[in-house]
Amino acid sequence: MIAPHFARRIALPALLAALVSAPALAVAAAPATSILPPEKDAWIQVQTAHFTLYSNASEKRTVDLGQRIERFRAALSRFNNKFRVDPAVTTRIFVFKSDTSFTPYKKRFNGKVVDMAGMFVGLQDGNYIVLNGEKQGDPLETVYHEYVHHYLGNNLHNIPVWFNEGLAECYSGFRVDDKRAMIGLTQTDQVLFLREHHLMPLHDLFAIGHDSPDYNEGDRRGIFYAESWAFMHYFLFDKPERKPQFTRFLARLDQGEPPDTAFPAAFETSYEKFEYELKVFVDQARYMLTTYPLSDLGADEGARVTPMTRAQTLARLGDLLAHLDPARSSEAEQLLREAQRLAPDEALSYAGLGYLAQSAGRLDEAVTLYDKAMALDAKDPLTAFHLGQSLARRAAGAPVPAGERIIPADVVRAEDMFGQTIQQRHEFGEAYIEYALIIMENGLGEKAAVPLLEAARVLLPSRVDVVVNLSALYAYTGQLDRAQDMVDNVLTRMSDPEALAAARDRIKRAADLRSARAAAAAPPQDEGRVVDPPAALTDDNPPDLPPPPPTTTKPGSRTVPRPALQATPTNVTNEQVAVYNQAIETANRGNYRGAIKILEDLRKQVKDGDLRAKIDGIVARLKKDAARYQ
Repeated sequence: MIAPHFARRIALPALLAALVSAPALAVAAAPATSILPPEKDAWIQVQTAHFTLYSNASEKRTVDLGQRIERFRAALSRFNNKFRVDPAVTTRIFVFKSDTSFTPYKKRFNGKVVDMAGMFVGLQDGNYIVLNGEKQGDPLETVYHEYVHHYLGNNLHNIPVWFNEGLAECYSGFRVDDKRAMIGLTQTDQVLFLREHHLMPLHDLFAIGHDSPDYNEGDRRGIFYAESWAFMHYFLFDKPERKPQFTRFLARLDQGEPPDTAFPAAFETSYEKFEYELKVFVDQARYMLTTYPLSDLGADEGARVTPMTRAQTLARLGDLLAHLDPARSSEAEQLLREAQRLAPDEALSYAGLGYLAQSAGRLDEAVTLYDKAMALDAKDPLTAFHLGQSLARRAAGAPVPAGERIIPADVVRAEDMFGQTIQQRHEFGEAYIEYALIIMENGLGEKAAVPLLEAARVLLPSRVDVVVNLSALYAYTGQLDRAQDMVDNVLTRMSDPEALAAARDRIKRAADLRSARAAAAAPPQDEGRVVDPPAALTDDNPPDLPPPPPTTTKPGSRTVPRPALQATPTNVTNEQVAVYNQAIETANRGNYRGAIKILEDLRKQVKDGDLRAKIDGIVARLKKDAARYQ
């Protein structure tokens, strides 16, 4: 849900997918042995052009898996040259030499181990791929499938489920031999399934969402996946002459047109005729695919291999477990504590323990641990990012002192940490968002947050909260044309009615607020007359409480004096209205408690019953928002 003041994605759910090794979900009792791996295991770190692998499998096997994923990334980059193929976070790959070695890190279901060959977990601060590196079987098929989902999710918002699953199925069969890479290999199980079952009507296929029974239950789920694969394969590989029609269909959907009218308009045929055409395609014996000579693929297959110490191994495995399953934090801590014991000067263990403390809400402990990690390794951007998050959360929960408005030292340090993260890892989109949000929440200057969210939008083009916040910032900094353009040409194409309504409302409120500010700043025509608060700021039309942005700051507290009041007036004066407006501006910068203090002080000076009632109404609203958002 888009918050009425600014949109924040606080707890991002993990995108987790696992390749189970049996038709049904196979589980086994979780082992009772220690989580610590055998001391005799030798672990290596393999750095490829775009991925970092940690492995106790052989060097040859680990490098081979890394190169195959690099080739897949290169092939996927050909899908759309306007899409960002690389995520805005680091992708770490853990390769275990055997199922026995992998088992302690597998997904758990009802306390039991799920049998799987690999899994992909996408989180705010990084992607994790975990594989069984044994040579039997191929652990990468599901990784390829989920990588496509993540790729699409980074570039598109509200992706049709049939498109998402169909494309992922087409690419999951990616294969490479000594000379070429192949995309679109026939999914034999899908073909056989469709030949044995009736196709789903296209109207039903296009209507399926993530919550639909047909996406989650029984044979209809199988039909949905198989038909989505067939539909996408037909246009991408088998019928190139149909691609212009398919492109027009997608463009119409992108504009919000329903599939039932977009399809016949784009393809110049009916559902029924095309369903017959698709059935003929499924029943045929040959299917096309796309091949690339390895020399043309352009994959960077270089790899740097480094041995890992046991302390480094334990710290990496502890971090992996902390991210995979918060319910197993005690086991993650066991790994990290042992790493700390073995190498007291290893920054990784302190950073991992800090992450556990941060995840549990123990912010003082988290800050202390991150500070220690930063003292040992000041160039780790992820530690700086997590330290900034912890400082920002701690500042948000701290009491606001009466009187002068203080920008807490934690806020200033958090700004510094997010800035440092960006300097060290320019592509880390979440750091730009966190930096902008702390500026907006603490009233540090609207214009300074604009370039941060502009950068975040390039790195994370599918993030609707970034678009909503950026359009609001444009409006509040007087760039109403840019704000409206973003709503009309970006947000309307993201198929999110709630976000669209929120953005339009905030642009309107921004325009009203700027008009009210201009009116309040105009010279009064009659010094003695009673002045009502501007209509845009009354209790019947309460103020929007938007975001503001950053200016470069240095550690230490900064003081912003609260405007002093003159002698108590006998009626409502322009000065009281100015103070009232100042409180609203303070709230609009995200400093709700500061605004409440100004209004409560003003109320003590006001004798006019109507204005006192308006102040009471605004204070009540601000207290609710302060409790909800700060």
